[in-house]
Amino acid sequence: MTDAGTAEEAGSVTPDGAGAHAADESVEPNPLADRRFLVFAAGNAANNVGEALYATALPLLAYQLTDSLVVMAWLAAAVPVSDLFAPALGAWADRRGVRGLIVQGLLAQAGAALAMNLLLLGGHSAPWLLFLCAVVLETGGLAYRTGWMTGVPAQFPDCPVRARGTLNSLFLATTLAGPLLVAALLPWVGYQGLLWLNLPTFFAPLVVWAVGVRPARSAPASPHKTAPASPDETAPASLDKTAPAPSHEGGRTDGGPRRTAPRWVKRRAAGAQARAGAEAPPSRIRDGWDAIRQDKRISVMLVADMVLSAVCGTGLTSLIVYHLRHGWALSGQQAGLAIAGMNVASLVGNLLVSQRRRLRPWTPMTLGVAARSVALILMIVPVWPVFMFAVVLGALGQGAVMATVVMARVRYLPPGVLGRASGLIWLLTGGAALLSPVFVSALDDVVGTPPTFLVLGIATTTVLLHLRLTRAAWRPVPRPQEPARRTNEP
Repeated sequence: MTDAGTAEEAGSVTPDGAGAHAADESVEPNPLADRRFLVFAAGNAANNVGEALYATALPLLAYQLTDSLVVMAWLAAAVPVSDLFAPALGAWADRRGVRGLIVQGLLAQAGAALAMNLLLLGGHSAPWLLFLCAVVLETGGLAYRTGWMTGVPAQFPDCPVRARGTLNSLFLATTLAGPLLVAALLPWVGYQGLLWLNLPTFFAPLVVWAVGVRPARSAPASPHKTAPASPDETAPASLDKTAPAPSHEGGRTDGGPRRTAPRWVKRRAAGAQARAGAEAPPSRIRDGWDAIRQDKRISVMLVADMVLSAVCGTGLTSLIVYHLRHGWALSGQQAGLAIAGMNVASLVGNLLVSQRRRLRPWTPMTLGVAARSVALILMIVPVWPVFMFAVVLGALGQGAVMATVVMARVRYLPPGVLGRASGLIWLLTGGAALLSPVFVSALDDVVGTPPTFLVLGIATTTVLLHLRLTRAAWRPVPRPQEPARRTNEP
């Protein structure tokens, strides 16, 4: 639960939508004018290039090894599987700070990538081994992303929403390098060589950390207490505000000599504090859920994002790659260039939203979903230029939706619960995305690839209906006017 001041700062709305207009009209400076932001973004970008190499090379390698859409889809499903850990990581970020998440997440990614490369080098290419390494790698990546995303508002307090949107656009821009590098380097180093090139990029953010550009030492303070900070905090406060506070070290309050508490007293106090911390996470995570429910805009976007994750998630991406190789008979290099074109369109759609000075989420959300729906329906046309136009149009819409969703979370969620609320959102959308490879693969086996695109396009139109029915959540409600005073004057 948030107090009135924090709710106003976060852009919260009442159940009838009041306060939406004020939050959507706020203007932030350009984060690119901040040198610290540029250094931080450089390390983030170097890491993203490696992620793009990995995301492009791994499904193509899986196709080369197995010639199976199912294996491709399940390797891609490692991302939503890792989202199962998102609420716990979000609670960690809010409670203990984000610094440990960033370092440990990067090291976990590097270890998993090294293990995968060594397995492939030794000829151990069993799909379940690759999937296990992919899950560990994506979980480490989730910890890293949870850390820096939660730390953005405190690290760049003058422009948290535009900083988050710009970093999202930068992510899409740097992922363009992945397919291009795959197309350029594949004939020389092969798929396994590309995965080895990904390994050193995990250390780029650590270099930025070493030069001093890093998140705050602790997470932003929550505007409400969700668990006692010490064993004595639950005791009723004295009515006499001038009374001296008790000393936990056994010192006297009358000016006498200070005594040190026995070790067994300290151990008992530490144990009580540890038990209080162990009982805190359930209630803390629930506070994130309360923040999601209280803002109808976040709730509306969450439902829309879950449907899009299930219909247009990893299963759709794998289906497009599979159709490029199997249906249109493109080579690995040609498929990489087609994916690069799709990423360019996604970047353009993202920039159209993230670089606006004001965020009005309903319009780009609706237009983006409409573009994705029309694109899926057009993909059934057996003409190569029409298919590529549909791929580009769908990516354009998806990029706009992505920017809208990530910026709205920073704009509307209270900073004190941003990690927990984001973790719950990632869990729900990741769970929905787990349905994507299952649903898409099964549908493709039954009806074939072009009809699958048509079914997915029709399913996406339900999101448009949802946005239309919940339009009132975004409308500003005028403040009540003071009634006019009656006078006896004519």
